[in-house]
Amino acid sequence: MFITVTIGAFRMLVQPMVMTGGGPNHSTYTIVYNIYETGTVNWEMGLASTMAIVFTIFVVVLTIIQNVLTKDKEERHVNKKQKGLNWLLVAFLLILSVFFLFPVIWMLANSFKPDAAITADMNSVAAFIPPVPDGSFFDNYISILTDTNFVRYMANTLLYAAILIVLGIIVNGLAGYALAKINFPFRDQWLLVILMLLIVPTETVITIHFLFIAKLGLLDTVVGYILPMIVNPFNIFLFRQVFVSLPDDVYEAAQLDHCGPVKYCFTMVLPMSKTVVATVSVFTFLGVWNDYLWPSLVFTSSDLLTAQIGLNSITANDNTTMGQTLAVITLVTIPVIIIYALFSKQIVAGVMSTGSKEG
Repeated sequence: MFITVTIGAFRMLVQPMVMTGGGPNHSTYTIVYNIYETGTVNWEMGLASTMAIVFTIFVVVLTIIQNVLTKDKEERHVNKKQKGLNWLLVAFLLILSVFFLFPVIWMLANSFKPDAAITADMNSVAAFIPPVPDGSFFDNYISILTDTNFVRYMANTLLYAAILIVLGIIVNGLAGYALAKINFPFRDQWLLVILMLLIVPTETVITIHFLFIAKLGLLDTVVGYILPMIVNPFNIFLFRQVFVSLPDDVYEAAQLDHCGPVKYCFTMVLPMSKTVVATVSVFTFLGVWNDYLWPSLVFTSSDLLTAQIGLNSITANDNTTMGQTLAVITLVTIPVIIIYALFSKQIVAGVMSTGSKEG
């Protein structure tokens, strides 16, 4: 657990910068942000690439150490006393989660208020209570939807997500099927490479992606944004873990009907694996919806911007009121909540399927 948390801490990029702005004398800089700044701000591509390689080796070494320490570790028997303690822990975490909901409740309640009311209610319980509905109840939302391009930004993001979901299922699904069911040279080594890529932060290779897209002349295009995001090591691993547990008898029967591997994958394997398909679709959507760094590098035209960049441009405008800021943040948050509410079971089932043993 300690090593896993350590790796996660090393991978942080956005959170420390958003919360602290780098701190005095860059005291809260992370290694990943330093790599990003070296490559994309200072344009020292060689140095940034070298730093990324060294960092990747370091994370790989930590992962190997973790695998050695946890190898052949037996599961501990949970007695009744431990189960009781677990229930107490669950109850404590549920109570604690309520406190984490306070900012969301505050945001939603104040998104319907004018700035004067937000300021007046700031230090009272009224800050968590929405105003009485009247003719101006939805003014902040109407202003955001009519006076800005936020609807366009949301539509762009939904389009990019839809394209990446379809292409991601096809490409990553085929790759996962090949790793699970097709014998080819160095298959196990390729799987090891994919597992190593899981621990490499996207930010460490984003400079390479940017240079690649720039060389192809695809900057400020939809293709340039989508192309590096199609292949996803985590999605490949999810597909592979599910496909490896499927019986081979069905494929042997399909071969008698002259059904090849690709046709069998699309007509039989994917329909039998709806849970992992739904999980990959949800993760892809959330990744596109929450992505800020990559589209900010690729897009320069306002007609192609995504929801997160649109959110930043709207909230950074001096003419945007506090109520409008909370309204646009609420609009960005709503799709994520809906997705989690509708597909939470599929997400859990899909992630749990990665623990299946190889047949």
